[in-house]
Amino acid sequence: IDFIILIFVFMNKYIFFAVVTLVFYACQKEEVNSQQFVANHFIGKWPLKKAIFKTTKNGVVTANDTLIYGLDSPAIVRRVDTVRFTDDGKCVKRGQALSYSIDANGDNLTYSSDSIGTWKIEFLRLKSIILTQEKTEKKGSDTFIYFKEEQLIK
Repeated sequence: IDFIILIFVFMNKYIFFAVVTLVFYACQKEEVNSQQFVANHFIGKWPLKKAIFKTTKNGVVTANDTLIYGLDSPAIVRRVDTVRFTDDGKCVKRGQALSYSIDANGDNLTYSSDSIGTWKIEFLRLKSIILTQEKTEKKGSDTFIYFKEEQLIK
């Protein structure tokens, strides 16, 4: 009986090492094209959950506004604006048909409209995306920073 237990323990060690070896080789690191990965993630409908607008003048916040869309809105139920991205580089945003592109590193999203411009992809998860945009403007001796953030969810 001791011999059978010894064989069983010995076989379990080999099975354990075989499984560890398989897992190690199965988890090899592969290079991922960031631009293609991000572009594929964007495809689909993304409802706008929240929009944040902040203006600072010489480092002091002069305007800070958060708009919450849909039923999560505390006071007014705002109609949900859905951004729809397609795999051919087209999108519909606020009822306007646009084209979009993602830079080679997958860090920025650029819309074809100059008024919308380029947004930094701040946060990218399975069911949420956060896009930010910041513009600095000098007016006389004052420096204004305009910050916008859009939170998209699936």
